[in-house]
Amino acid sequence: MFGSRRLSLGIDIGFHSIKVVEVENGVKGPIIRSAALSETLADSSPESVNKALSDLLERKDFRAKRTATTIQVSYEGSATARRIFIENLTADVKNEELKERVQWEAITRDYIPFPAEEAHIDCHIIGEATQENVSGLWVFFIAVRKNILKERAQLLKSLGLIPTVIEIDITASLGFLDYMGMFPAEEDIVLLDIGASKTSICVINRRQLAFYREIPVAGNHITSQIERRLRIKREEAESFKFTEDLFEKISDSMGDIWRAVSPIESVIEERQGLYPLILECFRYYEGDVANAKLTKVLFIGGTSLLNNLDNFLSHRLAIPVEHVTFLDRMSIADDADLSEIEGKEPVFVTAMGLALRSFRT
Repeated sequence: MFGSRRLSLGIDIGFHSIKVVEVENGVKGPIIRSAALSETLADSSPESVNKALSDLLERKDFRAKRTATTIQVSYEGSATARRIFIENLTADVKNEELKERVQWEAITRDYIPFPAEEAHIDCHIIGEATQENVSGLWVFFIAVRKNILKERAQLLKSLGLIPTVIEIDITASLGFLDYMGMFPAEEDIVLLDIGASKTSICVINRRQLAFYREIPVAGNHITSQIERRLRIKREEAESFKFTEDLFEKISDSMGDIWRAVSPIESVIEERQGLYPLILECFRYYEGDVANAKLTKVLFIGGTSLLNNLDNFLSHRLAIPVEHVTFLDRMSIADDADLSEIEGKEPVFVTAMGLALRSFRT
């Protein structure tokens, strides 16, 4: 009646598509049983999401009922997240006191983009530190509109699912990559998640979140640029984005140079384009943290799959950029249907993190 506690669904509801994975909590570790990717969402309205998710669940016939899902940190004002330094606290602080201090700091500094009484506030301790000779705690602060949480839980229940966890996308992704051992303690690793509406940049140092920033340029901006420049329909622009070579390598006596080509060069390379904004974040981190040296970029998100975007960024940022893959490192059920995840693993990282997170509740 209530579904097996050994099975879990991770449902990543983005602004462009929905990703679902079904995982079994096996004796020797998680076992991937199935995965599915929705068609492009007409919009991010509850009605569109409900229909797309309902169609997807019916098509794949998942067995799991226990479900973890996401709220997207966005510029639409439904959720926000950031690192906050709280003075004169230590890591053994009681949870109630920590939340009171974080809430006071967030309200005082106007970190919540909607009325505080409408916010569900959560926080996670990153670690103790000293800033300008004052000791305290770095904390990852999250605020989500209460009505959004309620709507998401009601959506899952209306489809016969049991909501166990609702968390923001970036913490689910970080949790999965940490579980997979992708953050060596001795390195500064970047998680670069380029989705449809935003790009998230995290730096993990000593397995702690040392930097977090979101920039408002991502896949939708590339699609819009193609649509305008080529004067084609949005659906055609979306297809063009993933089938054409939008980055090229030019070789001359000075060596190889990667560049963005028409029709997307401005949204990628101009002052407020994707590449300069990413570079600005990298330079800020390396300039702000003593002896910091970024060693590798872990690349995820739907837009990461653009042809040669990884090579372009690796060359221009002068740092290895690697798509996250995991199927070869996890157990797979004998009868698993992975046709929709193969070749698209960077798109399913958040959903994987959610499925594993559900087992811990």
